[in-house]
Amino acid sequence: MKKFITFMVAAFCLSLSISAQDSFYYYHGTKMPLSEDATKIVSIAPKTENVSLSQSNGFTLVKTISDTRSLIKVYELSSSTTIKRAIATNPSASVNILPCYKSVSGNELIPNGYINVKLKSATDYSNLQTIAQQNGCEIIEQNPFMPLWYNLRVKNAPGHNSVEIANAIYETGKFASAFPSFTFDALEISYDPNVYEQWGLYNSQYEDLDISLSQAWSYATGRGIKVAVIDQGIDLNHQDLRDNIYPLSYDTETKTSPSKLYDYHGTHCAGIIAAVRNNGIQVAGVAPDAKLMSVSNSLSLTSNLESNLANGINWAWENSADVISCSWWCEKNELLEEAIDNAVTKGREGKGCVFVKSAGNYTRLHPTYDISYPGDYSPDVIAVSNMTENGSLSTTSCYGPNLLVAAPGTNILSTLPDNKIGKLSGTSMACPHVAGLAALILERNPSLTAKKVREIIAKNTKKVGSIPYSTNKIYGTWNIKYGYGLIDAYKAVINTPRN
Repeated sequence: MKKFITFMVAAFCLSLSISAQDSFYYYHGTKMPLSEDATKIVSIAPKTENVSLSQSNGFTLVKTISDTRSLIKVYELSSSTTIKRAIATNPSASVNILPCYKSVSGNELIPNGYINVKLKSATDYSNLQTIAQQNGCEIIEQNPFMPLWYNLRVKNAPGHNSVEIANAIYETGKFASAFPSFTFDALEISYDPNVYEQWGLYNSQYEDLDISLSQAWSYATGRGIKVAVIDQGIDLNHQDLRDNIYPLSYDTETKTSPSKLYDYHGTHCAGIIAAVRNNGIQVAGVAPDAKLMSVSNSLSLTSNLESNLANGINWAWENSADVISCSWWCEKNELLEEAIDNAVTKGREGKGCVFVKSAGNYTRLHPTYDISYPGDYSPDVIAVSNMTENGSLSTTSCYGPNLLVAAPGTNILSTLPDNKIGKLSGTSMACPHVAGLAALILERNPSLTAKKVREIIAKNTKKVGSIPYSTNKIYGTWNIKYGYGLIDAYKAVINTPRN
């Protein structure tokens, strides 16, 4: 028996060394390359079995992620330690040890043992049952918003690699899509009496390098418009937000209402969009009479993140959101794209939700300046870069061909949980400025399509920065770092057609 176990370990190590050369996952039938991170591994164990790899053997625990079924641990490896050694010293037959990966853009991706599969038709469920059994998977759930999608979990056993199993499922040709779920840190942030500190609304240091909001408020304040903030949840009782909190909210991790508060990020974005104005408290939002719909997810080291984010988008448009604001990134996947397509085509009774996305930050997690996904997914997604107080593009801001506009994103004062305020920076802060502007435009004319709102935003901008706007695109002159320019709320609302 001992010789048999040794042989199995050796065989599995060989298969890993082979697959390491060409690791990938499928996205619209195309192989998306993955590289193994030689410095880290992940162990996946049943929730009931708290097993750890020994530090004396060269494994240092750096992250622990848990859900209702699994305990996922990420270890850094010493210079002399390899994944083969981790497999060989595995303390339990019910612990699955896998490599950590990096995407082509350098993002860290932690396999979590889950797989998302889309049937070609509802009658193919028996095929899914068969393929799941053949590959040591259990069917966890059917997606409540997109019923052709199912979530599978790879059973804990040495040798079960969710990336390879997802590829094998897709390669049968029996399914529309199959891709492995990854865990990652999705946030895009670099780490009224106060309204004059909100330079994005009124820039006292640099003339006209703001969004000209005070003039716009004479025409619109976002009244009657609902903005869904898909993020870490909004502090529903914050003194400068609670009067604008919409009564419906949703938590994507538990699939229940109300939303939960996982951290500060969503509350900060919410205050930029719709902090209450003229209440003598703290700050004001771009659309200070709009309603805030809180859609929560921890956005940090949680399993099934892609599915949860897609569910949040679907919940938002199905519950009458007019604008959807997203300040996070994700790996490319068809599940999320289907949810976005639903929102921008079916939302608002067919007129489409306005979908706004941060362009992303050039950081350790995003070591390229390319717009982070899904900001680069389609022209239906409004991607927003981060402009600083003096009109320059932030040195950390991503940009690219799908960029629509720039907005204030550096040292932005807004609300924080527990009735606090504070300054944060990143394209995470630029995105909600544009979401708020979309709410102003829709108050002026609720019958506009999402496409028309994007056009109004793009055509009514300030041509800031030192880079020439030398490219002609559908809405006028454009450049790759600012898009069509800095958003101008006043010009946008006065140029919104009223019929």
